This record gives sequence, C-alpha cells and structure tokens, in this order.
Amino acid sequence: MFKALILFIFITQFTFADNIPIAGKWHTATRSLNKGTEIIEKEYLTLYPNSSFELLLLVSLKKGEAYINDLRIEVSGTWESRHDVLVYVIKNVNVPEAKEVYLISQKSLEDLAASFKYRYENDKIHISKILSLQGKELRTVNEKGRETLYKR
Repeated sequence: MFKALILFIFITQFTFADNIPIAGKWHTATRSLNKGTEIIEKEYLTLYPNSSFELLLLVSLKKGEAYINDLRIEVSGTWESRHDVLVYVIKNVNVPEAKEVYLISQKSLEDLAASFKYRYENDKIHISKILSLQGKELRTVNEKGRETLYKR
C-alpha cells in the first residue's frame, strides 16, 4: 500500500521526465557468498523508449562440486522515470531453464527457481532513486537500500 501511495504522489506531483537518456541496454553483476555457496547474479536490463522493459537475470550457484549455471529469470513490464526516481511495474515473470546443472536435485532446482520467481511476483512495483546518470553508468538505490551500478 505504501508503494502505491508513493507512486500516486509521483504521478500527481511531478511532470514526466524525458525517458530517452535512461532508455537503453544496461547490465550489472554481483557475486556473494552465503554459507559456503557462491552466488553470481548477472542482470541485463533493457529500458525501451515506449516505457516497456525487459530484465534477464542469470543466476549461477556453486557449492563444492555441485553447481547451477545460468538459471534464467525473465521479467517484463513497464517503467517510468521522473526527476531522480525510476519506477517499474512487473507484468510477467518467467523462469524457463538453467543452462547447466551438476549434482543438484530437480527439487532443489525447482525450489531455487520458485524463490527467484517469487522475488519478482510478490513485489510488482519497484521504486529506485537514481543517484547518478553519467555517460555509460547508471547508479540506483532501491527501496531496500541496495545500491546498483549499471553500465551500458
């Protein structure tokens, strides 16, 4: 409800900013360790000038000899930017496949896919503050405080 209220305030208070400078293809990658499991997330975000977007997330996990390479999460919807705020609304989430799986059960793979799908389906509106947009770099911070640096 809080996000809907923020979105309503932005719609009624601010004029639309020019979407062209931020429109385009962006990418980022993160690597983390969680209880001995290495997690790599590669995000490819395309913001189209017609206010639609596509996000492709490739997730790889490795623990010991077991691994999953490039579990695909495909997200699409609409986006808008106003002043220093980027808002996108998720319309569709698809988790079609993993490129390669070794020593991971089908159940564990399905649970992981469901977890990432839930991350996007549960939270349909994403609001990020644009910290900077300079040349080929876009730096944002989301509502949970996670900062992301995208590059063209």
